[in-house]
Amino acid sequence: MQDHADISPRRVIGIFGGTFDPPHAGHLAVARAALREGGVDEVWLMVSPENPFKSGRHITPERERLEMTRRLLAALGPAERQRIRVSDFEMHLPRPTFTAVTLSELRHAYPGCEFRLIIGGDNLSAFSRWRDPEDILRHHRLIVYPRPGDAEWQESKIPPQSVILRDMPLLDISSTRLRELARSGADVSHLTSPEVATYIKQHKIYDRE
Repeated sequence: MQDHADISPRRVIGIFGGTFDPPHAGHLAVARAALREGGVDEVWLMVSPENPFKSGRHITPERERLEMTRRLLAALGPAERQRIRVSDFEMHLPRPTFTAVTLSELRHAYPGCEFRLIIGGDNLSAFSRWRDPEDILRHHRLIVYPRPGDAEWQESKIPPQSVILRDMPLLDISSTRLRELARSGADVSHLTSPEVATYIKQHKIYDRE
């Protein structure tokens, strides 16, 4: 069952997709900034079963990534958990998954909702290579968040009607670095959450790579 199955109609929802391998504090910072500045009522962390741009490396099984993302949100207060949710929607779609297809399916599944796509500034340069980027922009506004290293934004290249999260803290946290630390046996609870760190350690998630 999807974590957002009880969604009410006429909501503005930010879709924040990713592999979340593992999810971390930076993901929460993006979600919170989108709620403050992005004009959305909720943010769904859309755990992707496959990423066409990450086909060259091992990805942790989707059910474990989904569980880690749920555990990341478990530490939030009740009010915040109502606004930041985990979604397994893409896991029920044909593989590989493409954002344009996911958004189209979301529009059909929740016709009363408006969906906005949350995307990192570092992904804008590759956006034209995504599946059907024109269709995405035809139906959805972008919410763009900065990443460490995005020192010079070319705002003229950001699609019109996009929202830029200007007041978001730049947290130098990456899933890649977190995996490396976890593999070395370091405590990563301060970069993610104690619940996620415990799950990683107990299940030896990154000892397999």
